[in-house]
Amino acid sequence: MPNIIFYFTGTGNSLKVAKDIAKEVGDTTIWPIGKQHKLSGKYESIGFVYPVYCGGLPAAVERFVKELDIAENKNAYFFAVCTSGAMGGGLSNIKKIIAEKGGKLSYGENIKCFANYICMYPMAKNVDKKAQLQAEATKTAACEIKNRAVKPILRNGLISLFHGGFVKSLKSKDKGFNISIACNSCGICEKVCPVANIKIMDGKPSFGGHCEQCVACIQWCPNQAINYKNKTQNRGRYHHPEITVGDIINGIKL
Repeated sequence: MPNIIFYFTGTGNSLKVAKDIAKEVGDTTIWPIGKQHKLSGKYESIGFVYPVYCGGLPAAVERFVKELDIAENKNAYFFAVCTSGAMGGGLSNIKKIIAEKGGKLSYGENIKCFANYICMYPMAKNVDKKAQLQAEATKTAACEIKNRAVKPILRNGLISLFHGGFVKSLKSKDKGFNISIACNSCGICEKVCPVANIKIMDGKPSFGGHCEQCVACIQWCPNQAINYKNKTQNRGRYHHPEITVGDIINGIKL
């Protein structure tokens, strides 16, 4: 039977992990969270790869998993991989959702990736080193997933305490974005947004009020024309070195 991995990504960390796991497991489709999907037929394994935002699931990931119909796949091998340094409730939350649907999350892992939340801190310089460590950790996880390993799902409750407030604040978060005169109306920000929150209007990006704070728009803008408040103007930009803007866009277009 085939396998499928659903991923949520802004700067490519989760997409890279999903691609590497798919390559190791074989016969695996990867699909972007944010695009509706109906499972057709039975799958041997169903996986989810996503970052952790403020100790919990990105709101888009939670909605997607809750809406995913697994009626024909309750006995599939479910796995989840967080791409973040602090997983909080990022695994236990998805475990609960899958259990409520009659499935079982058999495997969960947290892979430390390059920290990319530019709204809070400058981007580090050790991109290549972090990418190598990510690749090594992904290889280990991929082999375990391929062999259908069972791994306990842990929770860091202290970190996850902040998640509820973060989610509630999302509706107003995109009010902090500002566009400089460097914008050339290329439309990349609209194309890379995983939740279609950006539309180009009168030649400039307009935000729709359902931002996930993945910061793809800031990080992928070729002219660094998008900033958050007064925090990011002098900060470097980041995306996974092995993921291109085309990879992000083509995934969303599926």
